[in-house]
Amino acid sequence: MRGRLFLPMRIIYRLCDDKQHLARVQKATLTPDSSGVEPIHGIFGSPEWWKKLSSGELPVHTCRGVIAKRYMGSMNDWPEFTMRSDSGEETSWSRYGHSGGDDRYYQVGRHIEVDYVLEQRKANALLPAAEQRVVMEVRIDVPPESIRERIVRFRSGSHQF
Repeated sequence: MRGRLFLPMRIIYRLCDDKQHLARVQKATLTPDSSGVEPIHGIFGSPEWWKKLSSGELPVHTCRGVIAKRYMGSMNDWPEFTMRSDSGEETSWSRYGHSGGDDRYYQVGRHIEVDYVLEQRKANALLPAAEQRVVMEVRIDVPPESIRERIVRFRSGSHQF
């Protein structure tokens, strides 16, 4: 990243603020024959789980790079992006955000950082047990928005000032 102008990173997503996602994964984890994660570090999103995160017992990893591609994955119904790291490695991720307007930040060429943990997915009838990345936080280089750009965006229906 030599020679790049560092812009302030905007936090686009934090798992700790996504109560619906936490509740869905907890429910799936506690339901037999369902998806979810193995409760190796405690029930996903529980106080015990967060404690293991903060102590480092469940390590947080960070992937840094540039958004190389935006696309719809799965059955063309799931927003994803490909990140290219400084070493040239490409990884695919879901495009997370707390509002529909956050998707606009995922633009090709922007620098991005994704914090994640590795959890063991529960085996079920459809999928074998496997390690999966659980996104904790997403940060993207976002240039400062001018007042004029905010007004235009507000008038176009995205009422997030």
